[in-house]
Amino acid sequence: MQKLIKETLTGVGQIFLQENGLSGLVIVIAMFFSHWTLGVACLLGALIGTLTAKALDYPLAQIDQGLYGFNASLAFMCVMFTFGETDATNPLIWILGLLAAISSTLIMREFMKRKRVAFTFPFVLSCWLFCWAVAKFELFGLTQTTPALADYTNTVDAVRSPFYAWAEVNFGSSAVTGALLFLAIAISSPIAAMWGIAAAAIGTAFAHHLLGVDQNSLANGIYGFSPILVACAFAGTKLRNFAYVILGSLMAVFIQFGVAKTGLATYTIGFIVASWILLLVKSKVDKADFDKNKLVKILNP
Repeated sequence: MQKLIKETLTGVGQIFLQENGLSGLVIVIAMFFSHWTLGVACLLGALIGTLTAKALDYPLAQIDQGLYGFNASLAFMCVMFTFGETDATNPLIWILGLLAAISSTLIMREFMKRKRVAFTFPFVLSCWLFCWAVAKFELFGLTQTTPALADYTNTVDAVRSPFYAWAEVNFGSSAVTGALLFLAIAISSPIAAMWGIAAAAIGTAFAHHLLGVDQNSLANGIYGFSPILVACAFAGTKLRNFAYVILGSLMAVFIQFGVAKTGLATYTIGFIVASWILLLVKSKVDKADFDKNKLVKILNP
């Protein structure tokens, strides 16, 4: 039981690419400050993903790393965010959450078998089916119950804005949730947490000044959460890490903006596609073994 709890919480931590059970515990607690269904779904989804992986005899090392918990956790939270915040007593919603969590785990395994980096794509693919399509076509009599964006236009809320972006990674809507999520990542990787704050600000500024996104959407963190995930994926102490995070944040926002224009739910697709592109770039840069000192000598003869 103790091992299962650790694997489950590590899976929650992997939402932010952190293999850390303590981070996972803080993340679960954080979600209750947004809505109790999100807190339950966060833990329950990771547990379902982990148990599914065990039942299907997936590699134990991968289960220990939490690699089959985070997409399932996100998928279950997405279902509750879409349908459950005002109708949580409907058993059909919980069944959808279960199916979405299992589906995302199966998709994740296909990526792992092919040694491909999935990031959060299994969750996105599952929720396009179990959330977006169900809501759009009102299948099973379900309609989206997601509340309208809160009006964050005063000075105090502006100060809290970076934390709303952190909360939005997990569909949260509370500054307390965001602050705790920031703390959860700082426990595991302070540099990823600090880069996350910077990336959220960069992405939000880009969305506002170049894409014309309305200020209230920005204050709610809608265009800050994907850059945070990019920062968690590529944070580091080298100059190239700086370039990856900046470039990735801008790409993530642009991709999210473009997908949103189609009417399709964006979820974390901006982060995913931007990070896949960056991984290709990174593989080329690493092979080239870029020498910063040589560039400095060229520019400063």
